[in-house]
Amino acid sequence: MNSTSLSRFQFLPILALAFTMVLGGYFYNKTIDSWLTRIVSGYMLNLIDDVSHQIENRHLDLYDMQPAEIDAFLDQLSQSANNQRFTIIHSTGRVLGDSQLNQREIRGLDDHSQRPEVLSALAGEDGVSKRYSESIHQEMLYVAKKLELLDDEHDHSSVYILRLAKPMTSLYGMATDLKLILYALMASSMIVLVGSSWISQRKILQVVNHERQQQEKRIEKSTREIELLHQLANMLAACNSVKEAQVVVADIVPRVLGNINGCVSIMRESRNQLEVKLDWGGTWPSSKVYAPNDCWALRKGKYHLSHEKHHNLTCNHMNELSGQGTTLCIPLTAHGNTVGMFHLYFGEHDKLIGDDTKQLAFTLAEHLGLALANLSLQEKLRSQAMRDPLTGLYNRRYFEETMDAEWSKASQEKTELSLLMLDLDHFKRFNDNFGHDAGDYVLKEVANLLTRTVDDGHITCRLGGEELAIICPYTGVTDASILAEKIVEQVRELHLDMKGLSLGQLGVSVGVATFPELNAMPDEMVKAADTALYQAKDNGRSQAVHSSIKAKDLTDKKKPAQSDVLPLKQK
Repeated sequence: MNSTSLSRFQFLPILALAFTMVLGGYFYNKTIDSWLTRIVSGYMLNLIDDVSHQIENRHLDLYDMQPAEIDAFLDQLSQSANNQRFTIIHSTGRVLGDSQLNQREIRGLDDHSQRPEVLSALAGEDGVSKRYSESIHQEMLYVAKKLELLDDEHDHSSVYILRLAKPMTSLYGMATDLKLILYALMASSMIVLVGSSWISQRKILQVVNHERQQQEKRIEKSTREIELLHQLANMLAACNSVKEAQVVVADIVPRVLGNINGCVSIMRESRNQLEVKLDWGGTWPSSKVYAPNDCWALRKGKYHLSHEKHHNLTCNHMNELSGQGTTLCIPLTAHGNTVGMFHLYFGEHDKLIGDDTKQLAFTLAEHLGLALANLSLQEKLRSQAMRDPLTGLYNRRYFEETMDAEWSKASQEKTELSLLMLDLDHFKRFNDNFGHDAGDYVLKEVANLLTRTVDDGHITCRLGGEELAIICPYTGVTDASILAEKIVEQVRELHLDMKGLSLGQLGVSVGVATFPELNAMPDEMVKAADTALYQAKDNGRSQAVHSSIKAKDLTDKKKPAQSDVLPLKQK
């Protein structure tokens, strides 16, 4: 945009203001005249009311009074000063007195019954009119009001019109003063607008030139970012594994974002853990494995910046940093599902995260989400269903994977992990006595009970038949024992009624093992929990037993000492 274009456009507000002033001046003149007439007529009506009260208080018979007496009464009124003309008119239209006319002039007046203000007053309204007076040769404002006196013995009407007239010159003077003020303001506004338009034109030219330079820089930067994002999308589409994607991401993403540490964590098939698979800008400084609830972004369903103007909330998976540095977490979605998380670590609290950086991060997250979804699809096609079709609980395959993962996490974070192995007591009796439908019904009821009882962070699995297992991360010996006892009690109290047929009471035996009290590998923990389960059955069933077997004792099956099990409830 050149200076000629700006010069052409700068006159538009001036022309618009001039047109508005002319139009506004026209309506202002009409409005001010109407407003002043309304104000002055209201004041004059108040004066008429005062004179009416005086006439009524003196009990004057205006019709029978001599003209000289009426003139004397009107002349002594304080309200008749300042060129204010009072006139008394009978309802027949005859003028009885006028404060500014002599007797001869009054007798020469015509019938006033058809005057607009008199007609309005006779109708019971406030009569107001403006017209030229032939008697005093001035434009006057007339205000009239009806005055009703007490009837007397004379045969004439006791209705009169009290009229007050005021020269319009005083109104025009007041209006002229207000108009001069308005015209002065309009002229000042025009001068200010013309001057400010000239100054603003010069400033606008400077801003436009500066903005053009900045825009060229932004276009150059955006072009480079688009090329890099296009290259990233092409390379990720060509990858066959997450390992290959790691190489591509580590090379291209730092070119887009700069020197910022970041990573991408993938949601596992169980959807209860995320694991860091891709990183760049150095080793990721926090947890490599974490639960979905550990990230605010996953809870909110949108991005989360740890340090903003109104909060300082760091995700739990970044607790290893002790609150140092700012992190940005963005969910990776594809085909309507969350497939992972995109994390950036900026390293400084007071570092301002600009909108450009956020937008780049959102774009990268979109590309990475689609790429990772395509890569994980290959693994999903090879994986089997993770849930038991009858009970809806996780199956043995999922149990084995989750047990290994939770054990690894507990070992890495030095946290506790408990495993509960469950077996329904005399379950074969339900199949033999009531049929397999009853057995299926019992399994479903127990599964529903366990789903209601265990915490959200615990994983309940059906290993096969009537064998069940519960993996309890971050759960120690005491909490695991309490949970096991609770399950035993609730299963014992479970009312089994299928189609009106009572199936009797059900019992469950539970074996418990806890890491790191039992410092053993996952498969050894399973064996320890199984041993405790068998001990519970030997002790009379429908109870829970916690194992204190050491890892080295699991291979020694010839000496199962009685002290190796701790019964939680005696029968």
